[in-house]
Amino acid sequence: MDEPTLFDTGRDTTTRPRTRTPLTTPRRTDCRPTTNWQPDEHLITAAQAGQLHIRNLTQEDRSWVVAGLTARGHTAEDTAHMLRCSLRLIKQIRAHPMTAVSLYAQTIAVEAETARLQAKTTKRAHAYELEDLRMTAERYKKQRDDLIDQLAKQARRAEAKA
Repeated sequence: MDEPTLFDTGRDTTTRPRTRTPLTTPRRTDCRPTTNWQPDEHLITAAQAGQLHIRNLTQEDRSWVVAGLTARGHTAEDTAHMLRCSLRLIKQIRAHPMTAVSLYAQTIAVEAETARLQAKTTKRAHAYELEDLRMTAERYKKQRDDLIDQLAKQARRAEAKA
């Protein structure tokens, strides 16, 4: 007989082969299946136009719309009016963690878009300034060439008279 090792349990394993039982985790019945939710920018525009009703939105979309309207400067009262719901519901949605994340994401997106537009505007301004400087340089070159031509004519006249 072999010597016992640290991993022996003291059971006789020769009589019955070991089978592994799969590990199972208890399932929660109160959990909804997870979906890959994606924000929809058109929801915010539709809400601003009064074409959206809060009861037609999922919790994630509610958070996204309320955060978007908040980020655009709308008050809770305005948001409640646009979404045709109570002020209390808007305040509850604003307190939801998903709304805080959505507001943060939209704030970052607005800042990034603002920075991109500022960079684009700066680039256009620099291009305009560069073109203006090129035109000024061409104008000065033409003036210089005209002055040189005038001096050359005067020099030829002086030589012709002399």
